[in-house]
Amino acid sequence: MTPSVRPRILIADDEPMNVELLEAYLSSDYDIITAYGGLEAFEKAVVERPDLVLLDVMMPDMNGYQVCEMIKQSAETQFIPVILVTALSGREDRLKGMESHADDFLTKPIDGLELKMRVMSLLRIKSLHDRIMFERDQAQSYLDVAGVMILVFDKDQKVTLVNKRATEILGYEENEILGKKWLDTFVPEYFRPTSLEKYLDIMHSDNGDIVYSEGPVLARNGEEKIISWYSKSLKDDNGHTVGVLSSGEDITLRKKVEECLKHRTTAMESSVDGIAILDERGHYVYVNAAHARIHGYDSPDELLGRSWKMLYGESEIRKIYETVIPAFSVKGEWKGESIGLRKDGSSFFQEISLTALDNGVICIVRDTTQRKEAEKQLKEYAGNLQSLNEMKDLFTDILRHDLLNPAGIAKGFTTVLMQDETDPARLERLKLINNNIKRLIDMIESAAQFAKLEDLEHLEFKAMDLRSILCDVANNFEMELGSKNISLEMDLDRTYPSMVNPVIEGVFSNYLSNAIKYGPSESIIKIEIEDLGEEWKVKVTDNGDGIPDSEKSGVFERFKRLSEKKKGVKGTGLGLAIAKRTIDLHGGRVGVDNNPEGRGSVFWASIRKA
Repeated sequence: MTPSVRPRILIADDEPMNVELLEAYLSSDYDIITAYGGLEAFEKAVVERPDLVLLDVMMPDMNGYQVCEMIKQSAETQFIPVILVTALSGREDRLKGMESHADDFLTKPIDGLELKMRVMSLLRIKSLHDRIMFERDQAQSYLDVAGVMILVFDKDQKVTLVNKRATEILGYEENEILGKKWLDTFVPEYFRPTSLEKYLDIMHSDNGDIVYSEGPVLARNGEEKIISWYSKSLKDDNGHTVGVLSSGEDITLRKKVEECLKHRTTAMESSVDGIAILDERGHYVYVNAAHARIHGYDSPDELLGRSWKMLYGESEIRKIYETVIPAFSVKGEWKGESIGLRKDGSSFFQEISLTALDNGVICIVRDTTQRKEAEKQLKEYAGNLQSLNEMKDLFTDILRHDLLNPAGIAKGFTTVLMQDETDPARLERLKLINNNIKRLIDMIESAAQFAKLEDLEHLEFKAMDLRSILCDVANNFEMELGSKNISLEMDLDRTYPSMVNPVIEGVFSNYLSNAIKYGPSESIIKIEIEDLGEEWKVKVTDNGDGIPDSEKSGVFERFKRLSEKKKGVKGTGLGLAIAKRTIDLHGGRVGVDNNPEGRGSVFWASIRKA
């Protein structure tokens, strides 16, 4: 009995613990492939061809959106389902996921049951897709020979098979065609080089693609007939090309009609809109290619001489008689919307413009199905955005109220345990737990704060002194400054009246906190205010490692941290994003420059004067 092949899942995350957690959830049912960076994830997706990819959004070398887009753009991997795993839940993040063509989202922390259900659902869809593709390929092998003429040629262009219709078009008996070299016998001399080049291209094609071409053939009576060909190479069991299979249709008459119409109606034929002329009886006397195509017909010839009623359903015909024709009879023109009927019986939305002629009507038609569908999708999208916004507000409340309480309790009991613990090893573990709980609380607070700021369109401002605000901020960091023996120099010699909201204090707290966090011990931090005319420019200068020019533009983005993480320093990646959003709401600007006096950075923000 052949063992069943287990689906393979690629898990990509730059945090090994996250990879290990997802692997623990899924390894009992699936084979797991792991990657610890964006580029590695894409390379493994191409090489390993997993059945599904679990992709973390935030990775230092390449974010999940970029990796997902690359996977979906590659012909080799575009049908692999991708689930973006993220701690983000904002509207912008969802939109980025949609733009990168992600198949689903999972929000951290991951629920094991939800993860398994999402994975099972997408794998089931992929299995159905693979089956459809397989059946389509089988059907395609039969459709490859569909056509009027059917011929098979060997490697020397000799005919080895010909059907009855081909003999009728060529005017020869079957035995007069078999064994003859096709190019030398049935192709006009002037076209043989082109035909030979096309034949060799098909023969040397490794992927067996169907190739379309048009060209003349010589009938027994010397008449040239134009044939449209669909051809593909034939291969033996070892994959070697042994010949060419071609199916063709006699399009000589159609080509003559098209050439005639092309000379007479060049402007009308170049139109993307359908243009038709009807006689007094309502029958088509002229139809351009676009008009035929819009209604699902291969050629205008299929409509010429026939009534306009064949392009509309019964209810639409009744509507035209009741409303359109009476109005048109009075004004000699009419413009509006209608529902057309295609050759295959399907309906579509269209705009129609009718103008009276001396002995008939000129009709211009435009297919508006896509526009209608876009309007529908836009309406649905607006509703989804509102729903997502409500969900985000709910999630923010859960973060703020339901998560902080258990996190605070856990931190409190950890503190108690640390005070009573005498074993150094256990004490070290408790400190690690305590630090991570503190980090969790900071992340919850930051995420809730950012979500709140993101939804705000404006703040209420009042006149406040920036000097007073900055002094209060500095007082709050006395302990942190003292622990690293860092000196704080504040060059503030007067009042600085500004129109601000009290939340502005968080901007300067973040700047000063980062300066302490990333700066060396026994260094100096400077806070100063520069007069820009209508604005104050608050600058916080440190002596840290500085920020590379290539990364300066991204430090104020959400969850963006430097690719070179400083050992022992952790953060949510939201602080500077919150600062930027706050300053945006104040109508100001933020930025970071190099310390002009040497090593370090200058983080600044512009504030409107009172």
